Amino acid sequence: MAQQVRDVMTADPVAVGPDTPVEQVAARMRDESIGAVLVTDSGQLRGLVTDRDLTVRILVDGGDVTGRTVREACSSEVVAVAPDDDVDRAVQLMRSKALRLTA
Repeated sequence: MAQQVRDVMTADPVAVGPDTPVEQVAARMRDESIGAVLVTDSGQLRGLVTDRDLTVRILVDGGDVTGRTVREACSSEVVAVAPDDDVDRAVQLMRSKALRLTA
């Protein structure tokens, strides 16, 4: 029997709003030892921000990050699978979209 997404997914992912300061998100990632945070708005998934996103979209600009928000750093194209989907399907979808697995 193939493994399902529910067997490998995070049960309680961290979610923040799009106007959350990047410093706050980075601190949560550090404190909770996670590499990705969901970005939601009015209960709807709007994107995902990873520690890599913060590095290449925010920190690379240099200077002060005060006032910078997750909206500036998050990936907005949402690609999703259901908990009952096979892990193999999720992996194929990630490959077809050139997505990386984050911890």
